[in-house]
Amino acid sequence: MKKKKITVAVISAVSALILMLGIAPSLAKYVTEYGKQSEVVSDNFYFTSDYLSESAIPEHKIYGDSVSFEIRNYIDSSRVNASDIVYTVTANVGTLSFEGGTLTGGTAGSDTITLTYSGEEKEIIVTVTSSSPYVKELKAKFIFAESVMRYEITDSAGSYYAELYIHTANEEKTVTVNWDKAVLLIDETNDFVFGKLTAEKNSASVSIPAHTTVKIAFFKTDITKDYSYALTKFDGTITMPTSSGS
Repeated sequence: MKKKKITVAVISAVSALILMLGIAPSLAKYVTEYGKQSEVVSDNFYFTSDYLSESAIPEHKIYGDSVSFEIRNYIDSSRVNASDIVYTVTANVGTLSFEGGTLTGGTAGSDTITLTYSGEEKEIIVTVTSSSPYVKELKAKFIFAESVMRYEITDSAGSYYAELYIHTANEEKTVTVNWDKAVLLIDETNDFVFGKLTAEKNSASVSIPAHTTVKIAFFKTDITKDYSYALTKFDGTITMPTSSGS
């Protein structure tokens, strides 16, 4: 009886070995194929921009007649697309410097595209679409303001100071700012006005580069006042407070 049990155990062991040898090639094939599939899934696609986005459409206010943006094949130096990216660019209004191209894979690279528009204020949607190796769409909304100088004042009752914002267009400008020093005292440390005030300290000539926004703070002698003023075109001279101040 003991000899019979040993014989049965040997036969079972041999059968198990044969079964394992039969399964092994199939198992190896499955592991190999699964590994290949994982490699395909992890093949990341890097197609980005400094101004455009794949998710929510960002909005950019443009004071001037042109804006330049980049199309890139990378996120950072460690994440660069391996293959070439073929793409096209469209805009519903305005003129593009070119309407498509190819970003060479394997090394970080970018193309700079310029959108130009002149005329009344306009919202322009720019769309960049890749067609190879994958399809991906990047978008942005550029709001072109008329190419003129504008200023605005932000303030509220209870605030200790009002802020003057001056927006230039596409040319360097010299702006004269006048204020009633009985109610407003300018921040003399501001880089744009330092050393440029008149002897009476109620006026200053401010030189502003093209495509620039300047902020100047004015301290209020009566914080219950609100000197807010909506964005307004002007010809080069600003007088504060404005008639809308309350």
